[in-house]
Amino acid sequence: MSNFVFILMLFFFNSILLIALILSSINKKSPRRLLKFLFLPILLSLFVSLSIQFQLQVSEISQRQLFANLLVILWCLKSFSAYKSIKATLFKEILPSIRDSIYKKKFFTILFTVLKISLIQVICFSSVFSLNYLSGYSSLNYLDILGISLCILGISIEFICERQIKNAKKKGDNLITTGLWSYLRHPNLAGLLLMFSGLHVLALSGVGSQWSILGLMVTILIIYKKLIPEIERHLLTKYPEYQK
Repeated sequence: MSNFVFILMLFFFNSILLIALILSSINKKSPRRLLKFLFLPILLSLFVSLSIQFQLQVSEISQRQLFANLLVILWCLKSFSAYKSIKATLFKEILPSIRDSIYKKKFFTILFTVLKISLIQVICFSSVFSLNYLSGYSSLNYLDILGISLCILGISIEFICERQIKNAKKKGDNLITTGLWSYLRHPNLAGLLLMFSGLHVLALSGVGSQWSILGLMVTILIIYKKLIPEIERHLLTKYPEYQK
């Protein structure tokens, strides 16, 4: 089995789960379900990729692979109760479009949209998927330590930001300008970028995994071309003082 076939299998599996999730969300008339469990297909696809590796004996499980999978599993589990505004920003136009396509019975449009979302998901997490194919030598090297450190730092920054957002909402604060927000305009997105950068650094020690830099590039593109402009627009509209 080639790396391409391996990724293709995971893409189709992820797509099937995503279709089920979207249809369930529309059936229950609950966009929140889709937003909450958006990364559940990726989480389950990780276990499938590990199962394929084990069953076909593609390669032995390495320490860097274990760390990469544990970190992504932790991140996915955390995503069920986090990233609400980020996920809502990403899907604010997609879900109504899918609902309208179902109403008009445009099933090919629905399928194309789901496949596009699934492809982006798999590409963004291609670093860990590539490690689950050929993870390289078992022992960790300095690149692995760097990658793990970046992932932990990124997840920690995200966690601190989420706590600060929750505390601000409890106090009734509108615009957060303290803590990490006093140094960066979007520290939560900086943490997200660090986490995905760390995954790619881990993938550098895998066999033939260098191509997965595409995942980091797509993630950077989504953050800088989609998330930041939308969030900036929203903040400027809601809080005129944000300009200052």
